[in-house]
Amino acid sequence: MALSYPEKIKNVVALSGYLNEKILTDNYTTKDHSNLEFYISHGNADQVIPNFWANKAPDFLNKLNIKNSYREFPVGHGVAPQNFHEFKNWLVEKL
Repeated sequence: MALSYPEKIKNVVALSGYLNEKILTDNYTTKDHSNLEFYISHGNADQVIPNFWANKAPDFLNKLNIKNSYREFPVGHGVAPQNFHEFKNWLVEKL
């Protein structure tokens, strides 16, 4: 949603997921993404969504000049306590 409609979203917290290019609008590359910023995290032992799917996101976002932070944590498909505190601090910085 944020890449296709960046005028509607500012900050994105993406946990234990991946970027699915198939659902982007055709014209997403022509949009103004300058106000977007992503915090992305993933478990390096995720048994549902492999971390190599998730760790493609920073390169994809960098090509669009979108600010992003990517972190992996030693968990499966979930959110480690240190991950929760990190993305909470990231959100507080955005206020």
